[in-house]
Amino acid sequence: MMSLSSKAVVLLFAAMPLASLAQESRATIIGRASDPSGALVSGANVRATNTATSTTVSSVTNESGNYEIPYLPSGVYTVSVELAGFKKSVRDGVQLRIGDRMTLDFTLSLGDVADSVLVTAETPVLTATSADMGLVMEQRRVQELPVVGGNPFYLTRLTVGVLSSGGRSAGNPMDNGGATGIIVNGTRSNSSEATVDGSPVMTNRNASFSPPQDLVQEFKVNTATYDASIGHAAGAMTNVSMKSGTNTLHGTGFMDRSDVRAVPWFTNRFLYDPKNNIRPEDRAKQIPSWLHRRWGTTMTGPVWLPKVYNGRNRTFWTFGFEDLLIQRNLSFTGTVPTAAQRRGDFSELLKLGARYQIYDPFTTVPAPNGRFSRLPLTGNIVPASRIDPVGSKIIGYYPAANQPGQNAEDTNNYFITQLINRENYLFTSRVDHTFTSKNRFFVRWNNQQHDNHANRLANLTNIEILDRTAWGGVVDDVHVFGPSLLLNLRYGINYENNTNSTGSQGFDLTSLGLPASLVSNIAGKLGSGGIAFPNVQADSNAYTALSANGGNTASTNYSTASATLTKIARGHGTRLGVEYRLMRETAFNYGFVAPQLLFAGTYTRGPLDNAAAAPIGQGMASMLLGIPSGGTINNNASSAQQSGYWGFFVQDDWRINRKLTLNLGLRYEYESPVNERYNRTIRGFDFTTANPASQAALANYSRNPIPQVPASAFRTLGGLQFAGAGGLPGGLWSADRNNLAPRIGIAYQMDPKMVIRSGYGIFYDVLGVDRNDVNQGGFNQPTNLIPSLDNGQTYIATLRNPFPNGVESASGSAGGLSTFLGRGVSFFNEKPLNPYNQRWSLSVQRQLHQGIVLEVSYVGNRGTKLPVTRELNPIPRQYLSTSTVRDQPVIDLMTRQVSNPFFGLPQFTGTTLANQTAALSQLVRPYPQFTSIQTTLPAGFSYYHSLQVAAEKRMSGGLSFQMSWTYSKFMEAITYRNETDDRPEKVISDNDFTHRFVLSSIYELPFGRGRKWAGGLPFLGQLFIGGWQLQGWFEGQSGDALGFGNSIFNGDVRGIELPVSERRAERWFNTEAGFNRNSAQALANNIQGLSTRFNGVRADGINNFDLSLFKNVRIRERVTAQFRLENFNALNHVQFDRPNTTPANAAFGSVTAEKGHGQRQTTLGFKILF
Repeated sequence: MMSLSSKAVVLLFAAMPLASLAQESRATIIGRASDPSGALVSGANVRATNTATSTTVSSVTNESGNYEIPYLPSGVYTVSVELAGFKKSVRDGVQLRIGDRMTLDFTLSLGDVADSVLVTAETPVLTATSADMGLVMEQRRVQELPVVGGNPFYLTRLTVGVLSSGGRSAGNPMDNGGATGIIVNGTRSNSSEATVDGSPVMTNRNASFSPPQDLVQEFKVNTATYDASIGHAAGAMTNVSMKSGTNTLHGTGFMDRSDVRAVPWFTNRFLYDPKNNIRPEDRAKQIPSWLHRRWGTTMTGPVWLPKVYNGRNRTFWTFGFEDLLIQRNLSFTGTVPTAAQRRGDFSELLKLGARYQIYDPFTTVPAPNGRFSRLPLTGNIVPASRIDPVGSKIIGYYPAANQPGQNAEDTNNYFITQLINRENYLFTSRVDHTFTSKNRFFVRWNNQQHDNHANRLANLTNIEILDRTAWGGVVDDVHVFGPSLLLNLRYGINYENNTNSTGSQGFDLTSLGLPASLVSNIAGKLGSGGIAFPNVQADSNAYTALSANGGNTASTNYSTASATLTKIARGHGTRLGVEYRLMRETAFNYGFVAPQLLFAGTYTRGPLDNAAAAPIGQGMASMLLGIPSGGTINNNASSAQQSGYWGFFVQDDWRINRKLTLNLGLRYEYESPVNERYNRTIRGFDFTTANPASQAALANYSRNPIPQVPASAFRTLGGLQFAGAGGLPGGLWSADRNNLAPRIGIAYQMDPKMVIRSGYGIFYDVLGVDRNDVNQGGFNQPTNLIPSLDNGQTYIATLRNPFPNGVESASGSAGGLSTFLGRGVSFFNEKPLNPYNQRWSLSVQRQLHQGIVLEVSYVGNRGTKLPVTRELNPIPRQYLSTSTVRDQPVIDLMTRQVSNPFFGLPQFTGTTLANQTAALSQLVRPYPQFTSIQTTLPAGFSYYHSLQVAAEKRMSGGLSFQMSWTYSKFMEAITYRNETDDRPEKVISDNDFTHRFVLSSIYELPFGRGRKWAGGLPFLGQLFIGGWQLQGWFEGQSGDALGFGNSIFNGDVRGIELPVSERRAERWFNTEAGFNRNSAQALANNIQGLSTRFNGVRADGINNFDLSLFKNVRIRERVTAQFRLENFNALNHVQFDRPNTTPANAAFGSVTAEKGHGQRQTTLGFKILF
């Protein structure tokens, strides 16, 4: 018997020999024709003529008097209706915007068809035929509102219901997360999708193409759409409609440049702090330099080849080029070893308390109860004779401290203005052609190149290089079979290649003292391409890390094929459709080819081995002593992954009468599982089969069992499975086949000035390549740095020879259930479910004086089956402490070193379970042969409620504005507070921002020609007084909720937040509200009771005002020069990043960085418009 979803697919597919697109960038005119008595008129010819191109599209009223003209590019139209026996009725100046479904009803007058009646009604501004929520940004607002880098997608932030998760950097065209990084109506960031000319421009949930501002006709943000033709995203759909050519040559040439930027807040504080004693002449050298230069050109017009082809009224072209160069020094504050620490002297830390004592790793001896003890280093000083030469050379790559530390631990003692060089080139072109009145076609192509170079520590260790190439295009054809039947076909493709590398590539590792045999082994097995300066992390990055990794490269190919069949009958406009997407990605990540070297307090804390580590110092001392705590060399495979997507839908827009419209739709989505072309990936976990190491492990365990697990109960079942092996399919999971998405919208026009709208819909998120990458465990083989097999009594791996056994080879799927024993593993759930959101809304839209539209809405959202990472191999709950203070007996028990049953087994060589002893906590886990087993379950949920108010005034009388206010609450349950909890924790979302207010406006000053005053001035008077305009927008948003992790808190939560007037960078919240800040008393091996986040304690929000002033000078009738002065963050409001929320950290409660909105930036620009 067929399932409901299977039947739906068959029915929809049978109904459609053709396909449909998910997002339409053009507009539709619908309406009715009636005679003077009100009787509906059939057979009337309806024509819509674009006034810029003279292109005409026709329709005929049906037997119910209804007509519909879809697929009209946005612009100004003349619409006429004519029928024998009636005068021709004409309506001029009809302004269609992107995605409009505009109602134009005509009442015909009796008379000769040669006579015409000009209808002078206003273009409708209310949305009377759809319940969709969102915002349309017309051409002028896109081109003239200040956007720092010219990325039109940045203006999505003006939309009601849209919250911002990023800073000003998203305004640059190469920051491709700016289009989809928005938070929309209770969905998380990167749940939205962007299209250009109706075709997706997505790669990996980011937009690969951002068109130039001057080539954007309009764009529309759908935050709640009840049209079933739209899918493949749980959040918003942003669609940009690019300009097409007209019968007249038009274009722009522009350049803007900025050398002026306010000094960053923390830089300013550093430069003028008396403690730093910086001379004025040196201060000037420290002020960050800045260059922001953008230039380009755009042109549109008819295709005209003298004596060969005249394309006026038929064929049009569009071209655009843009170059953006950013050269800037960004301030960076970090922590480096002090001059004394470089010599091995950590005595200053000892003054802060006994927990900062450094212990000698070479004095480790057994202690009672399965513990190990060490002796302290006298005076907290590493003797010069004992400093390891490799450690000494590595520490020499840290720059010297150049400012006093900001606390007793001497952290944040290094400041630099780091150099960043970014350049972006963009080309785009488009051709539109009308074959006949029944067939229209366009093709668009774009190409983009981006280079990014950054250096954080002013030496070769931290040079980061990004090179990105992206290209794409779309082909679109509309064919009219008759007045009531139309077909739209479309194909789009997007390609993007990203290559990340490091400036230290090719670094000579032997110059640090690493053995030549190791370097030769790395080069022989892995090649020399990824060899660079090692990644060095000390004290859990309390010190700034050196280097990143060897780099990576990824190429993504994303293609879509779709079509729309539209049938118009009586009051119905019905669309049937199917859409197919294919997403492919090939990638290679070097990872840590040059070794990763970790230095923690593992062997320098004490007096016992399970003592709490000091916040800083012990790891750096380990480096000088030549004893790393861990590390890795990666032997990685490349990947070639893909997934497919099908979307089927039927949508009926039924105009029941002049006042009531019903939108009914049903969508079905099917997403094929991700697969790797050569099956180089994990595919699930076998929980029941005995592991190949089981028999030997049980024999070992039986000789030394622990009381908690009798020998008869000790099991080592299970292991990883692989795609294409053992009869398993290549797909990484079984596809979810039950993704039906009904949509319904109602629009009721109470009177000509008021509309009530409501809707409900289900929206599915995706699981494919654009959301998940294949898991290549077994094909990606790490070689772990294991310093000791006996808890530090002897060391088998030191800095002088950190990987004595060389680089491990990858076993691929041949390892079977033995793969990654002794390590943490993860796998995809074999039966996942696509997450979905139920969204609903109720709104009242009212037209006020001067065409102002006010809309008040309630919007709700419920997220279901949201993905949650689940630990399947936790320490059982009965062994964890429920105490609200540090429970040392439980910690001692769980960390007690007992006989390791996996010691000596070949499958565990090179892992943390290769030691002679293991922590007791490891042996009580359900699968003790693994340190962790994780998968993702569809167990999460969320809910969102909001009041949304929006107002808009289209340009008239020299003024336009848009205002939006969103008041919302966003709750989520997408993480487990404790690994053994029954369900995810319901808590305020980290994407919750209670209030958001945005106001934008363009105002033409009322002076000069065509304005209210001084219109008759002579040329010189006009030159100085006329042509001024002011525009800008303000963005205000609450901060995000803060949390304090697994901390001890004995106070009143309401006492944590400080009044706004008392918040400072040094003390953002009340650090004395009841937090236990002693790391020696920190919780461990416990069930966390403290909430993950607190609604009443929040980081800094957004307070940003961008303002610009233009001067327009008409040079000739069709040529205007525009001088532009733009100020971003015009009031130079500092906007702090999140404060430190780790109670044991000396910087607890303080802020050390700014958000990405940045400082005031002043730009001068010039543009020619013709």
